[in-house]
Amino acid sequence: MLKSNMDLNKLKITVIGCGWLGLPLCERLIAAGHKVVATTTTPEKKAHHLKKLDVHLFDVISQVPDQNLLACDIIIYTIPPLGLGEVERFFHAVDPDSKILFISSTSVYGKSEGATNEESELTPQTKNGKYLKASESYLRAHFKNLTIVRPGGLYGENRHPLNSLQGKTDLTTGQELLHLVHRDDCIDAIVKIIENQSWSEDFNLVNDLRISKEDYYTEEAKKLGLTPPSYIHTPQENPTNISNEKSKKMLALQYKNQLK
Repeated sequence: MLKSNMDLNKLKITVIGCGWLGLPLCERLIAAGHKVVATTTTPEKKAHHLKKLDVHLFDVISQVPDQNLLACDIIIYTIPPLGLGEVERFFHAVDPDSKILFISSTSVYGKSEGATNEESELTPQTKNGKYLKASESYLRAHFKNLTIVRPGGLYGENRHPLNSLQGKTDLTTGQELLHLVHRDDCIDAIVKIIENQSWSEDFNLVNDLRISKEDYYTEEAKKLGLTPPSYIHTPQENPTNISNEKSKKMLALQYKNQLK
């Protein structure tokens, strides 16, 4: 149950999913003075994180959350896309007045939508995008204090967007525009949403770099000494160009760009 009078300097925050994004997010929140409870799915991961966090073993696919997880001021849900059934089962146990920060993705937007912002229609074409659109719709209908964060492709630390693409051939996405965001920027946005109490909002999180994927990944592969992916040159009319202006104005984000 949500506390009625929150001290913004001493919140209890539950982070569902202590993974590549969730763990450094938890560390940042703890450093800011908040009490953080996090979840992980295996005893090995729990043992690894125990020194830093109050970690609960919890699998959103097979378990229903108990009050030890839900008795908090804010729930941050960072689990990768799941079917609507799993999302509904988790959030069915959550008080409708709770403050929720749901990590979605820019994959909820279509491929050839031109200028796109948080008010644009959601026309996903990938399976994950369709899962996330359904989850967003369900949550928006049930929680008034829901803020949705839609990061582009996440990168940072040991994770580079080229890793899964190097050497691949006959790709058809070369003329799509790049939409990436550094993990640190994503964490900054989440912290600022909490500090500013920016609830009942949607935020796209993508850096300022807008070049074709083919140009970007070819250049990055050369810089890193990797085999670049190759693309079939298929013209794309009106490629989706996602705006980050709302996050810049409301959250005062200053994005990192990889090609600097």
